[in-house]
Amino acid sequence: MTYAQVEAARRIAQVHDGHMTTRQVVIVSTACVVAALAVLLVVLRWDSASKLATGASALAAIAALGVAILTALPKPSVGSSVQAPSMDNSHPLSEDSQRSQHIGNAGAALLSSPQIDFVGRREDLAAVIKAVKNPHVPIIVIKGMGGIGKTALAHEVARRLLEDKTIARTVWRSTQAEKFIGEGIVRTEIADYSFDALLTDILSQSDMLPTAGAPVAVKLQAVAQWLAASPTLIVLDNLETVSNRDTLVASLFDILGKGKLLVTSRYALSHEQVFTIDLQGLSAADSTRFLRSTAMRQNNPNLIAASPAILTRIYDVSGGAPLAMMLVAGQMFYQPVEQVLKVLENAGFNHLSYEFYSFIFQKCWNELDGAARRILVAMRHFEGSPTAEALRYTVDMKDDAFYSAATTLVRRSLLSVSMEHQQARYSMHPLTKYFLNTDIAASWDRS
Repeated sequence: MTYAQVEAARRIAQVHDGHMTTRQVVIVSTACVVAALAVLLVVLRWDSASKLATGASALAAIAALGVAILTALPKPSVGSSVQAPSMDNSHPLSEDSQRSQHIGNAGAALLSSPQIDFVGRREDLAAVIKAVKNPHVPIIVIKGMGGIGKTALAHEVARRLLEDKTIARTVWRSTQAEKFIGEGIVRTEIADYSFDALLTDILSQSDMLPTAGAPVAVKLQAVAQWLAASPTLIVLDNLETVSNRDTLVASLFDILGKGKLLVTSRYALSHEQVFTIDLQGLSAADSTRFLRSTAMRQNNPNLIAASPAILTRIYDVSGGAPLAMMLVAGQMFYQPVEQVLKVLENAGFNHLSYEFYSFIFQKCWNELDGAARRILVAMRHFEGSPTAEALRYTVDMKDDAFYSAATTLVRRSLLSVSMEHQQARYSMHPLTKYFLNTDIAASWDRS
């Protein structure tokens, strides 16, 4: 999404400031007429019952007329009194993202599209969907390293299963808690994510929020009854960070009922009834498609003009990992393609590794100006996806400076931006966020 799109969305709420809509005019006008006639009746002291009845009928008729006119007027779009303006030279949400918006309340847990576009993986997608539809496979694990596209695949699986009504609802919980330390990555296990916390998450996302604060036994019974009656997909994203993951899964399995459990993790689960798919990087052909799609979405002239040979070299250094390719593409927005590739190739990267991520994150950080760094560091204080206004307020920047810096971060694939209820919202890939929770964030705070 471009700077122009974000700026246009930001101004939508201001379009009608100080101006009444047609519906408001009708309501106010009707109210004024009714009030005036009421006052007139009092002044004239109509004591006759027939006259009062006539007056009441007149008032009712006028009110009914106002309501009829109001009903006949076109209704405003959800969340706003105006439609979003047309945005030329923009890159709309992907076709998959647009379809996601029509899932409805059943997919309430899928609040936003994944930060990595879903491209290719037909065999992987078909295998996971087949496993979910198999009545003898209650647990499915998508296994793979960070940035390989596990979450994007899980999101696509959930979207398709909601569309074909295989499942009635999804419950989504991300448990990732990793941090880059120096040149490596440390997996921080969440010791306090208990089965009770999982029950609370399920209830909170299943229209049973009042029960979420009940005793454990009551919550357990409510969830068990609900899963017994409702085909539900429970997604536990990045479960490798939970210390008691096998025990957690075993407890959920006992009450799964008609539900299915979809897990993304770096590690396999120890359970008898589990189907595991080991996710690798995209194929060379799918990587080319992904890079072409990324180039068009970013409006990246250097990458758009890149030859097939250049795209192959990007594939080679990134291992076909979607996040890695996005970060390389972001470098190429501001630097010549050949220069970016030479730096990576000279650093000895000929396959995907966490050292690759650490190297390119550090390189991106070094090339950012002060405004972009402030926004990136501020993002670590938010859980979820803050609105543009909330993020701008946090960094205390003027509009032009903020949106210019934010656009740079989006183009570098360090931030993603999406539209929700005509508001721009920013999000960050977990690996990017946890890169910030290192000496970078600490040194920034000290300064």
